[in-house]
Amino acid sequence: MQRLRLFSSQLQNNRMKKKFYFRYPVCFIAFLVLLLPGCMKDKIRKTYQITTPVFETLTKLRESIKSQPAISIMAPGKITVAGKYILLAEQGKGIHVIDNSNPSTPRNVSFINIPGNEDLAITGNTLYADSYGDLVTFDISDPLDVKAENFVTNIFPDHNNYYYPSAGYLTDTSHNADSINIIIGWTARDTTVDYDPSGSYIGYYNSCLNCAAAPATYIANASAPAIGTGVATNGSTARFNILNSFLYTVGATSLTTFDISQPSRPSFTSSVQIDPHVETIYTLKNRLFIGTNNGMYMFDVQTAPATPKLAGEFTHLRACDPVIADDNYAYVTLNDASACMGSLNQLQIVDIHDLGNSFLVTSYQLVHPEGLSKDGDDLFICDGTDGLKIFNVADVKNIHLVKQLKNADVHDIVTENGLAIVVAADGIYQYDYADLNNIHLISKL
Repeated sequence: MQRLRLFSSQLQNNRMKKKFYFRYPVCFIAFLVLLLPGCMKDKIRKTYQITTPVFETLTKLRESIKSQPAISIMAPGKITVAGKYILLAEQGKGIHVIDNSNPSTPRNVSFINIPGNEDLAITGNTLYADSYGDLVTFDISDPLDVKAENFVTNIFPDHNNYYYPSAGYLTDTSHNADSINIIIGWTARDTTVDYDPSGSYIGYYNSCLNCAAAPATYIANASAPAIGTGVATNGSTARFNILNSFLYTVGATSLTTFDISQPSRPSFTSSVQIDPHVETIYTLKNRLFIGTNNGMYMFDVQTAPATPKLAGEFTHLRACDPVIADDNYAYVTLNDASACMGSLNQLQIVDIHDLGNSFLVTSYQLVHPEGLSKDGDDLFICDGTDGLKIFNVADVKNIHLVKQLKNADVHDIVTENGLAIVVAADGIYQYDYADLNNIHLISKL
C-alpha cells in the first residue's frame, strides 16, 4: 500500500514537470511577442518642400533691362508722373509706361523690364531706377524704346542680390559682370526623408545637400513726344527724389547722394547713416524730409547739396511713416503695418517753422493711412481699404473731412492740376477734383 502511494506521488510529480516543461516555451515565446513591438521602430517618412535659387549672370540680366510690350499691372508699386506719362513700378519686375494724354482713357503702352526694381525718379529725359543693388540710368526720350545707359554697381547694399562663385568674392573689386551671379527666382521641389520620432533624421543631411534656402555667401504710340522736362512728380512713398542737380535716395538705414549734373552719369558723393528703419524721402525747396519707423528726419541741402546736414528731427511711436511738407507744416501718416511693428493709425501734423524745434500740432485717427498729397488747403490721404479721404487743413488745429471715396484699397497718390492719380491694390484710379464738391472717378487702369 505504501509502495502504491509512493508510485502515485511520483507519477503526479512527473506529470507536473512535463506540464511545466511544455508550458515554458509557450510562455517565453508569448513574452517575446509582447516585447518585440516595443523594440521595433516603425519606418516613418516625411515630405518637405525645398527651395533653391535660380541664378543668372549679371551680364545676361543687364541685357534683359530694356523696353518690352506692355504687360498687365499685377503688383503696383511706386509712381512717377512725367508730362503726359505715368510711370508705375511693378514690384520687383520693372516699370509700366502709361500714356495719360487723355486721363479718361489711359493706355498702358510699354513695359521696361528691370529685375529687382523698387524705385524710380525722372528729370528731363533721364530715368533713374534700382535693379537689386545697382543704380541704372535710362534714356527715355522715346518711351516705347527705353535704353539703359549706365550702371552704378552695388551702390545699394541692402538690396544686393549678388553671388560671387569664386572664393575671393569678399575682396573682389573688379565687378566683372560675367563672374557675378544674380538670384532671379526660386524653384521648389518636394524631398521625402526617413523620420525618426525620437528626433533624429535618418540620412537627411547626407542625402539633401541642397536643402538650404540660399548659400550663405549671397552677399504711347511710336510717335510719342519726349516724356517731359524738369523733375517729374513722385508719390509720397518714394525712396528716390531729385532736387536741383542731385539725386537723393534712401535705403534701409541711410541717405545716399548722387551728383547728376551729367544726367546719364550719376556720380556718388556721400552717404550718411540715419536710422535703422528708413522708409521714404520727400524734397521741398532746399530741404529733405526722411520718413522712418521711429520719426521724421529733416536735412538742409542749401549750402552743401552734395553732403546733406541734419537740421532737425521729430520722433513718434513706432509705425510706418510716409511724410510730405509745405513751408510751415509736415504731414505724417502712421500705420500699423506688421513690418513696422507699430500700433498707430493716424495723421500727425508737425510744426516745422523751426526745423530744430519741431513739435506736434494735432493728430487725427484713421484706419490704415499710407500715401498722401497736398494741393492748396486740401490734403489727400490714401487710407487703405477705407478709401481716399480729402481734408481741409486751412486751420491745422481744426482740420475736417471734406470727402471720402471708398471704391478702392488705395496706397499712394499724386495730385496735379485738378487730377488725382491714385495707386490702388488693383491698379490706377484717376479722379477729377477741379470741383472738390463734385470729385469723381474718371478712369481705372
